[in-house]
Amino acid sequence: MARTRDIEKFQQCRESLLGVGEELFINSSFNSVGLNDILKTAGIPKGSFYHYFSSKEDFGLQVVEQYSKQHYAQLEEILRDQSLTPYEQLKTFFANNISHFEDIEYCQGCLMANLSQELADVNEKLRCKINELSRQMVDKVAECIANMEHDALNLGHLSAEEAAQVLMNSWQGAIMKMKLEKSRQPLEVFMKFFFTH
Repeated sequence: MARTRDIEKFQQCRESLLGVGEELFINSSFNSVGLNDILKTAGIPKGSFYHYFSSKEDFGLQVVEQYSKQHYAQLEEILRDQSLTPYEQLKTFFANNISHFEDIEYCQGCLMANLSQELADVNEKLRCKINELSRQMVDKVAECIANMEHDALNLGHLSAEEAAQVLMNSWQGAIMKMKLEKSRQPLEVFMKFFFTH
């Protein structure tokens, strides 16, 4: 029984650290956040960090993976809703994200996009991990698009895979513009272009 509690406590502490990392990285940057910032926010001693992660880079990789899994799970949940058409499913997914950005006053943006801009040229492991996880999201969106009516997203001249790439690339661009302007307007333009039916 004690062994089970120890494993549960380990997982809880680890997940708490990952949550702290996500918050710090998305509000600042990977390079500007030091280990002491993470430990102070999490309220744990320095030595404890290395029980969970081998390095700050390992920590960053796991933060990115957890963040991506959360968003992937949100998309999967919506795609399981058979009361919605595939078009409505994707529209709902993006509308929910817009509501989230409204709640936080159109700041922060997407952790994956933020870190890819910051680290793609300087950290190969993180670049590869972000690319891999982004690819999974695009593939899931492509599955949904493949089940839509032809040209439902004004992208009928593209394959489902290509359309998913355009959709997700456009979404990331709209988020970056949203952060720059602190405005909902770029997100509304995105929705107006792809979801007008």
